[in-house]
This record gives sequence, structure tokens and C-alpha cells, in this order.
Amino acid sequence: MLERLIFTAIIGYMLIVQIFNAKLVRPLIETKGRAWVYEQTVKSSWGLTLLIVALIFLFQVPPREVGLRIIPETGDDAAWQVFLLACILVASTLIFYVLVKTSSRLRNALRPYYELDLEKLLLPRTKAEEQSWSAVSVTAGVTEEFIFRGVLLYTVTLYIDGSNVTLALIGGVLFGIAHAYQGIKGVITTGIVGFGLGILYLGMGVLWPVMVLHVLLDLIAGPIHVAEKSD
Repeated sequence: MLERLIFTAIIGYMLIVQIFNAKLVRPLIETKGRAWVYEQTVKSSWGLTLLIVALIFLFQVPPREVGLRIIPETGDDAAWQVFLLACILVASTLIFYVLVKTSSRLRNALRPYYELDLEKLLLPRTKAEEQSWSAVSVTAGVTEEFIFRGVLLYTVTLYIDGSNVTLALIGGVLFGIAHAYQGIKGVITTGIVGFGLGILYLGMGVLWPVMVLHVLLDLIAGPIHVAEKSD
């Protein structure tokens, strides 16, 4: 009971903070700058994650229950099929990221999809900011997947015995709400992405492929608005 209450309280606190931050992102970027916001994001995300890791050890939660395994269970053919699909998606997304990094034409083609005012304000504009964005991307991919796919979905199973679709839907909705600072479009988009990543994770029981996918998706956005004289 105590385990359930503490994990629920932490996730609830994080969601409340994220919703509150929706009103702070713009003024913080305008007054402190992107680099400062990036740095604080990295620090706070890893701080919360380390706290949750400590609690997992304290409550003796088996690592596999929060997706901390390398491969699916031996003999689980369905999980291995999803794992193979996830690895293919990782490889494909990695190739796409390399193309985005090396092709100004592709970046220009993608730019209209990153034209929200907040996206223009939040995404890096210089090479130095893009490097900092890489740290944010890795941090978000690892910590958010650990929290929203691993720990959150584990916590939900302490309350209900739902199907994978139900669990992924709950996780996707909460993931979208956690991105309230991106506005309605951002909430919907990240909610859909969160649902898809949740289906993948629950289907194979392995967290690292969805972490890598998340990292790559964020990295793809990095160079979109960066000003360059040439490729």
C-alpha cells in the first residue's frame, strides 16, 4: 500500500509541476535563455529519476516490472516479434535522423511541422544550443520513458488489471498532459506518441528500445530551426 501511494504521489506531483510549468516556459526562455532552461530541465529530470530508482530498490520492485531488462523473456514469441519490430523502428529512425542532420532540403521540408510559436521559442537556433538540446533529448528519452512507461504503467497495474491497450491509453493521456506547456496540439501529439510507445513497451516488456526511439524523435527536432550558411 505504501509503495502504491508513494509512486502515485510522485507521478501526481510531476504532472502538477508540468502543468504549472506550462505558464512558465515562455517567460523563462525569454528572460533566462534556452541554454538555462535546457540545463535546468536536465538537472531536474535526472534528479527525479534517481529518486524513483532509489524507491524502486527500497520497495524491492523487480527491475523487470519497470522494463529494466535487455531482451524479452525466452520463449515469449509475441514479445520477441514486438521487440524485433521495435529494433527495426529504431534503425529506421536513426537513418532518418542522419538524413535530417545532413540534408538542408529535408530540414526545410520538415520545418512547417515545427512552426508553433512555442516550438520556435523552445527549439535551438544555434549550433551551441543544438548541442545542449542533444543533452535534453537524451535526458527526456531515458527519464520520461522510465517514468511514463516503466514506473507509471507499473503503478497503474497496482490499481487495475487492465489490458495492454488500456494501460497504454492511460499512459498516453498522462504523457500528453505532462506536455501541457506545448499547447493543445502538443498534448494531442505527445499523447498519441506516448500511446504508441506504450503499446511497444507493453508488447515486449523491454524499455530501452522505446527510450532510444524517444531520444531520436527529440534529436530530429534539434536542427530544424538552427540557422546555417550551408550544409
